[in-house]
Amino acid sequence: MKSKLCFSILLFLPGCANALFSDNLRWALDASIRHNQFITPDKTSQIYFFGLDSHKVFSNENGDLGYSVMQFYYTRLSDQNPYPFMFDSPDDGKVIVREAHLNYTQSKYALPNVRIGHFTMPFGLEDSNDTNGRLLDYGHSANLGTKLDWGILINKVHDTFEYKVSYTLGGKDDPKSVDGSSLVTGRFSTLSHYDYIFGLSFYNGELDNIKRKRIAFDLQYYIQTWGVKAELAQGELDNIDESYALFEINKHSLDDAIKMYGQYIYTDKDSLNSALQQGVFGLSYQLNTQLEASIEYKKQIKSTNNIKNELFRAQIRYRY
Repeated sequence: MKSKLCFSILLFLPGCANALFSDNLRWALDASIRHNQFITPDKTSQIYFFGLDSHKVFSNENGDLGYSVMQFYYTRLSDQNPYPFMFDSPDDGKVIVREAHLNYTQSKYALPNVRIGHFTMPFGLEDSNDTNGRLLDYGHSANLGTKLDWGILINKVHDTFEYKVSYTLGGKDDPKSVDGSSLVTGRFSTLSHYDYIFGLSFYNGELDNIKRKRIAFDLQYYIQTWGVKAELAQGELDNIDESYALFEINKHSLDDAIKMYGQYIYTDKDSLNSALQQGVFGLSYQLNTQLEASIEYKKQIKSTNNIKNELFRAQIRYRY
C-alpha cells in the first residue's frame, strides 16, 4: 500500500518543482452555524464550523498534471448528543479534515487517473453529489458506517461511461488501518454530465471490527428545473441482512438561488422487528454569492418502539 501511495505522489513532482504555490490556486473561507431542534425527544444542540477550502491545479509546459483539494475545518459542538465518532464529548471542539487529496489526471489512453489522500468513498448518490457542509445528505454514513476515508482511488471518464474504485484503510479520520481494517469501494456509471444518470456501486471490507458488504443501484433524472433521485442498496452487516432505499424529488429556481427537496428513506434489518421509514423536507436560499440559509425537517414515519422522532435543523453558511 505504501509503495502505491508514494508512486502516486511522485507523479506530481516534475510539474510541481517549477510552479509557485500561488499559481492556479483558488481558496475560500467557509463559516457556518447549524442549529438542531429535536422535537421528540425535546432537546437542542448547535454545531459551529470554520475552515479553509482550497483547490490548486498543477501544470507544466505540456498542460495540467492534476490538482489538489484541501479542506480543514475547526468544528465545535454544543450539547450535541449523540456526538460523531471523531469527538470526545457533547461539547468538544477539533480540527476536522474533510477532503484532502492529490489527483493525477494526465493518464493517457485507458490508463486510470489516480487520487490519493482523504476523500469521499465512491458509493451511490453521494459520489456525484457533493454534500460536504450542507444539511442535505444521502444516507452514506448511516448506510456504510463512514463517508470519508484515507486511501487511494483510480478513476477514468470514457466516451460512454465512467468509474471510480478505491482502496481505503478504514481509519476514517486517521490515515491508518485499525485492527486490520480495510475497504474496497467502487462505482460504475453513465456520464455524470447527462440529464439521465444511473450507477452501480459495491462496498466490501471491515470497519470498526464489523464486516460490511453492500451493492447499490442509483438513478438521477433531470428535466428543466425538476429532478428525481433514487438509491437502492442491499447487503450484510456481520452476516445480518440489511436493505436501504432513498427516493427524492427536488426543484430549483431558474437562477439556482432557491432549492427544495423531499425525500423518503426506508431501512430494513433482520435485527429490527419492522422497517424504519423517514420523511425529509429541505429548503435552501442563496441570498448572494457568499451567504446561504437552509432548513430541513425530518420525521420518523414508522419505528419499532412507537416513538416517531422529529428533527428540525437550520443553518447559515458564509463563504468568502
